[in-house]
Amino acid sequence: MMLSALSIAAAVALSSPATLPGAVYAMQPFAGHLIACTTEGLEVLTSDGQPVRVLGTEEGLPGTTCLALEVAGEQLFAATDAGIVSLDSDFHLEPVLDVSWQALPPAEEASAAEYVERLGLLAKVLPPDATYTVLTSRYAGTADGRVLELGTERAWSVAGAVRLIEEERQGVQVVAGDGAFFIDTQGRLASR
Repeated sequence: MMLSALSIAAAVALSSPATLPGAVYAMQPFAGHLIACTTEGLEVLTSDGQPVRVLGTEEGLPGTTCLALEVAGEQLFAATDAGIVSLDSDFHLEPVLDVSWQALPPAEEASAAEYVERLGLLAKVLPPDATYTVLTSRYAGTADGRVLELGTERAWSVAGAVRLIEEERQGVQVVAGDGAFFIDTQGRLASR
């Protein structure tokens, strides 16, 4: 199954780091509010989008730019340009990992403690010399155009930063900054 031009454009638009102040990278409902990941930090909004407050470095956010959000159990996890934190329903920030990831793996019904454990295990197996832009249960994509199969030595190079990795029965679809690619079940890479 091929990715449609619309899903490719949406993937690039939603996961492409923006340079404009106040750019929104992700939004997630949490604790009766809407949380937005922005270049200014974590914005807490009412459920109908009215600003409540911004959580930045003064409140314990490790970096100035929030890039990804994921809910696990009763916690919200946020990836920033300088580390990962968790928030409770009172919006207290706790440091989780000192990594430079622009994405978070799916929680997949994990409790907050299980998710923290998964993040720690993932940090141990991922090469530390990369900025991760996509994380799935089996693959990692990087800003410098690498796709890594977790738990193996298999890796592929694609043109541009990896924006989307989607697993299918026949292989893996990859959308990168300079095109779409397909990795078949035998590990062969082809451009789309």
